[in-house]
Amino acid sequence: MKNHNQITKLFFGLIVVLTLTHCSSDDEPLGKTRIPLFTEADLLTIHGSSEKSWRITNFINTYYDPSYHLEIELSCLEDDVYTFYSSENLFSVDLGEARCFGTNDDGIFTADIEIFDGELILMDSWLGETIYLRFSRGFANEDQTAGGVSIRYFALAELSENRMVFHRAGGEFVNEYIEALIFETY
Repeated sequence: MKNHNQITKLFFGLIVVLTLTHCSSDDEPLGKTRIPLFTEADLLTIHGSSEKSWRITNFINTYYDPSYHLEIELSCLEDDVYTFYSSENLFSVDLGEARCFGTNDDGIFTADIEIFDGELILMDSWLGETIYLRFSRGFANEDQTAGGVSIRYFALAELSENRMVFHRAGGEFVNEYIEALIFETY
């Protein structure tokens, strides 16, 4: 009987410990930080009170496919300067010397002109309102009769005065990015 009481106490003790350690599904796994939502006020950190320039220092793409003609690599992004303005959601890009598509030549046409467009957008996601970056990059031939463009939306995942990370596709936690653009101030 005494052995049965000890087993019962041990069993209930185990249930109490498990209940206390797993009481909420909102708890973050040990050592992980959930990607937060960002508000319109956070735009000030991106563009400063007037304008602020950034550079892409890393580009994460686990889906990288070198045979895809619209694939972008870090080597063509890291010499570009992105300037975000407080008066608009658009930003400008001074394209550096390295082009993402200038070497595309499939024998039919050559990618002579690099195309870039983008904007910051405050919009709802399934988790709530946050800041997105529309990042569009492509190419056209000299006659502008053929070309291609890749349009991607990246959600803001990290933001400080000197660093910001926009990610897309998967990942609930900081540093678990499948695709990400990592910017640092210029």
